[in-house]
Amino acid sequence: MLRDANVGPLSRALALFLLPAVAATSVARAQDRIVDTVHNLSVGGPGTTRAADEDRVCIFCHAPHRTTGQQPLWNRDASSAAYRIYRSSTLDARPRQPTGASKLCLSCHDGTIALGKVFSRQERIRMAGGDFMPPGRSNLGTDLSDDHPVSFLYSHGLAAADRQLESPAALPPEVRLDHAGEMQCTSCHDAHDDRNGDFLVMDDRFGRLCTSCHRMDGWDSSSHRTSSASVGPALGATDFPHATVAENACRSCHRTHAAGRPERLLRHEREEENCLSCHDGRVAKTDLRRELDKRSAHDPRRATGRHDPEETDAGERAHVECSDCHDPHSAAPLTKSLGYVPLGPTLRGASGVTTGGARVREASHEYEVCFRCHGDRPVRRSRRVERLSDSSNLREAFAASAESAHPVVTPSRAGDTVSLVPDLAPGSLLRCTDCHNNDDGPGAGGAGPAGPHGSDHPFLLERNYSVLDGSRESEFTYALCYKCHRRSSILNDESFSGHRLHVERLNTPCSACHDPHGVSRVGGGSGRSDHTHLVNFDTTIVRPEPRSGRLEFEDRGRFSGSCTLECHGTRHVDFRYPSFTPRRPGDGGGRDRPTPRGDRGDRTERRPEPRTVAPRRRSGG
Repeated sequence: MLRDANVGPLSRALALFLLPAVAATSVARAQDRIVDTVHNLSVGGPGTTRAADEDRVCIFCHAPHRTTGQQPLWNRDASSAAYRIYRSSTLDARPRQPTGASKLCLSCHDGTIALGKVFSRQERIRMAGGDFMPPGRSNLGTDLSDDHPVSFLYSHGLAAADRQLESPAALPPEVRLDHAGEMQCTSCHDAHDDRNGDFLVMDDRFGRLCTSCHRMDGWDSSSHRTSSASVGPALGATDFPHATVAENACRSCHRTHAAGRPERLLRHEREEENCLSCHDGRVAKTDLRRELDKRSAHDPRRATGRHDPEETDAGERAHVECSDCHDPHSAAPLTKSLGYVPLGPTLRGASGVTTGGARVREASHEYEVCFRCHGDRPVRRSRRVERLSDSSNLREAFAASAESAHPVVTPSRAGDTVSLVPDLAPGSLLRCTDCHNNDDGPGAGGAGPAGPHGSDHPFLLERNYSVLDGSRESEFTYALCYKCHRRSSILNDESFSGHRLHVERLNTPCSACHDPHGVSRVGGGSGRSDHTHLVNFDTTIVRPEPRSGRLEFEDRGRFSGSCTLECHGTRHVDFRYPSFTPRRPGDGGGRDRPTPRGDRGDRTERRPEPRTVAPRRRSGG
């Protein structure tokens, strides 16, 4: 029975008419429970918002006589406000101005109608502390763009169009659509029952309520669904009512009401803060803010308001956001692997671009994620090496049709990689993150987080790689190259008879001759230069031979070729190095150098004495 001395048999009458959407318990029991909730606005209510002297409970919403004619025995005027409703590029539903039960809820929760203004009596019920809904998240206002959409048809057609929605037939019994099949406030909230908090129709721990409607691929095994990391001590309990990330689940990133960023109902207005508020070492183990502050970084804080999940070209409005590479609903914990893994678990669910240039909703290889920004319409970089065959399209540079390429998409050609370290077998595939990674991460022998978030080395490289002319050779100078290529093999001239002369004695960087990615057949190179073995000259160091204007490399077979160019003031005209049997490490490397020959009748300049070239500043790193 109602705890309302002035009502008498009212509770029996209302038991016949109150909300049919209330759960399977009797209405009388539901009313009995409401007395202990903040929806009891009577003078004896438990909340801070309550009547000055009215001791009846139900009258604020219902009356047995003189009602508005709306069910269930509604006792309040509907708001005449025009609402700004939720909009998003990823929304397939078509919300309208609020209707049905949602309109009834807003007669209090939009803050435009006095709480004590009821239809069954002429005078207002006097309220203590203010007549209207006080400021706060319960006062939604008339701008509903930052609130979960309501008053839209939740149909089988909608579920078929949006692959992330469950079919209406699959909804649990607690989540009810109205008689017209529309999603309303009452689909998630039961105004008479607050046992689950926020008047929710079911316990929302582990995202149970959200995932009743939203079907997110990979969610069950994702980090945000399984993490036992503690939230409360670091971030407080206002937005995080439960103890762990897994228990808060969807609430870790989203707010269904009063969202900081309306589109997709994110907690923070700046998209990246929804990730960094936890991934700064306070909740997640790793501090990514520290990585993003490094010299070279994929820093999402540099641009705001540019990203959209439906964008077709990430380079059109240059930016990088966490969600460009990570799907928060699918990304899983990083696992140790001893072999090549096409796509790491942290990238699971991310979209990509294939080697053929087609966009795919879910990438199957790491390089496909990278090609979104570094492919056909690459994001401009402030530092780059100027090449003979100059192209920023890494999709074409790594393609199987490329003149040569590091083995990211396809294995290297047989015999091209004689200098590999012992534990790297010929034909092995690489991932972009084998080179571009945290300089303090596991790959570099450090304890920092893995991934290309930030590095103190240029070009976001895991290890040092100098591209400055005059760089003195050392294990550190070309640490990135020596990660895969034996230093002893290079300096013993096992594959090219001039390696030691150029790299060690003339202090010429590897990048002067070699392009670390690959050389596309459509790269725009001039002349007839070959680009096998990643030969693609840095044109700020290597220049055309002044008399002929030629800047060319000719591949003349295994360990054999010729160059026509000018470098460090020395002209080479068809400078040839003959084929020879590679020496083994320790066989007195470098002493049996080939002698330049002018087999074609062209004059070849005499090689000058070795000298140290002072480093000089250049526009590209």
